[in-house]
Parts: sequence; C-alpha cells; structure tokens
Amino acid sequence: MMHQEQINEEVIRILSEHKVGTLSTMKGDQPFSRYMIFRNEEFTLYTISSKATEKVQDILENNKVHILLGFEGGGYGKPYIDMTAEATIHDDKALKDKFWHDNFRKYLTGPDDPNYIVIRCEPKSIRLINHPDLDGPATIKFD
Repeated sequence: MMHQEQINEEVIRILSEHKVGTLSTMKGDQPFSRYMIFRNEEFTLYTISSKATEKVQDILENNKVHILLGFEGGGYGKPYIDMTAEATIHDDKALKDKFWHDNFRKYLTGPDDPNYIVIRCEPKSIRLINHPDLDGPATIKFD
C-alpha cells in the first residue's frame, strides 16, 4: 500500500509527465469536455486559451471544472488523475509569457495577442486512479 507522501509524489509525476488531458466545464446543466495541453506547478494546472472561446465563457459563469490527465493505453495499472478544480482566467503578462509556446500561433498571433489568456486550475480534490500499488482510488483533498 502507498503512503500519502508516495501518493502525492505519484500525482506530481503524472501531472508533470502528461500534458494532454480533458477539461470539462459546465454550460448551464450540461457538461462539455475538450482536450487541452496542461502545464503544472506542483498540483496546480495551467492551460492557455483565447478569450473568444466558449470554455472561457463557461468558466466565467461557473468556475468549477473537471480534468482527466494521464491515462495511456488500456487496462489496469495505467494510472491517471481525476481532478476537480476551480478555474480562474488570467491576463497578466508574466503568466502569459511563462506559458506561451510558438505552437499556439495557429490560434493566437503571439504572447501579446489581446485574446490570449491563461486558465489556472486550482485543485479541490485529486484522485489517483488505476494505480497498481493501490486497492482503489486514493484522494488528495485541498481546502
């Protein structure tokens, strides 16, 4: 069985190694998911977007989001992260410069594009699922 410190380390490893996951927002009473590229600082995830997207409007209306990250291939023993988080929209230059990548040029003109924003996802709970050393999911709660 894994100890809490090992669970935390495994969660950080998955967040650091896996960049593509789903971000689910709510539009009224209907969830919507899309694949996003995430970067992490410890347990907090960041992703970029244009202000002109539905997900940004969804977050402004209901900032509760759900993220899946890490699942590869099929079957048991392929651990992944199931995260509930509160999302906030950030427009400050330091964050935008930090997370900018030239791959985003197909969507945005550059790091100074007025539509470019960073979405910060502050975890409320993270579940480590499908880990071979665990008997069921392990949950980390954040207050």
